[in-house]
Amino acid sequence: MTVKLRENMAKEEEYDKLPDKDAAKEFYAKYEPKEILGRGISSTVRRCIEKETGIEYAAKIIDLSNDDSSVDATRQEINILRVVAGHPYIIELQDIFESSTFMFLVFELCKHGELFDYLTSVVTLSEKKTRYIMRQVFEGVQHIHSRGVVHRDLKPENILLDDNLNVKITDFGFARKLEGSELLHDLCGTPGYLAPETLKTNMFEDAPGYSYEVDIWACGVIMYTLLVGCPPFWHRKQMVMLRNIMEGKYSFSSPEWADISESPKDLIRKLLVVDPKQRITIDEALRHEFFQSVIPTIGLEETINAVKLHTSGFDARRKFKMAILFVRAMVRIQRLRFTPEPLSLEAARCDPYRIKLLRKIVDGCAFRVYGHWVKKGEGQNRAALFENSPKTDLKHIYLANLSL
Repeated sequence: MTVKLRENMAKEEEYDKLPDKDAAKEFYAKYEPKEILGRGISSTVRRCIEKETGIEYAAKIIDLSNDDSSVDATRQEINILRVVAGHPYIIELQDIFESSTFMFLVFELCKHGELFDYLTSVVTLSEKKTRYIMRQVFEGVQHIHSRGVVHRDLKPENILLDDNLNVKITDFGFARKLEGSELLHDLCGTPGYLAPETLKTNMFEDAPGYSYEVDIWACGVIMYTLLVGCPPFWHRKQMVMLRNIMEGKYSFSSPEWADISESPKDLIRKLLVVDPKQRITIDEALRHEFFQSVIPTIGLEETINAVKLHTSGFDARRKFKMAILFVRAMVRIQRLRFTPEPLSLEAARCDPYRIKLLRKIVDGCAFRVYGHWVKKGEGQNRAALFENSPKTDLKHIYLANLSL
């Protein structure tokens, strides 16, 4: 029996198991399903190929037989996807096949998978890559909001990357279309990315509700996570984490932040504001200096003027040479923070995690060893791998006993 024959028989067996074959028949007539890309509670995602064109897609096959509510939820998500369609940073829904028991949703294929997995593979992103990705995320969210939709579950797991590492916002299962100044009151989303007003709505009867600003807060959490590898509010005890969110309690004190400039920190501070009325808007975020020119603050015109002032008595050739030397000096001064720090043997012994080079090696090794442990939907969190300080006095007790 050939491999091809066995594959065809397996597909026929899978097809025969479907209680309602109409949708499946249409799907299999148009697309050839391949390997499984992922699984959910009631869904499976497969890579598939359109037979007529040979183009690859991702097919989400949803089992509707076990939960009647999933039918309405899926249809609502489809309606939202149609509302926000037509933007380069929003996932494109290509095809729909529906029956009483199964639904086939065919999306564009993003070969680089989730931003979460990409971040796990590289541990942290540079400011340049963070700028590239976050600009696209903000533009995608801006488009979503312009269509009157709030996503409510923005996180690295729900952001896909295509062949060119361009963003595709996906998973609109919690998204809602708002009418006018309508406010929402239900609690939904992922704990570490929930905005304070979402939590307050569930905790206090007189809470006013929440709106589009919850997505802006989530963008701040994502940006923080991309830069240093772990989210700002994570804690092993979820109640402590939720209290930190309510109070907007986070810090830039960890060693990872020592190598990051002030501009992204300033944007994060304006995104993670507890009062949604004081929080920065999407338009303001895109106009922030972090997304503007990456050339340092001292401009070329000011530099030339300074050279002219100090070389007024020189001839043209010497003026030109002085200008070149002056510009080189300014560029070197402004790039000092990118210069690798000297590797001290004593510092490496006492606090190796403080040194950027060693920290990247430590984090990279940790994620290669424990990357399978830090996965979506489980109790563990990638932030646990960044806890490098002892939580008890056991270490000191052990060292004291050794000296006796």
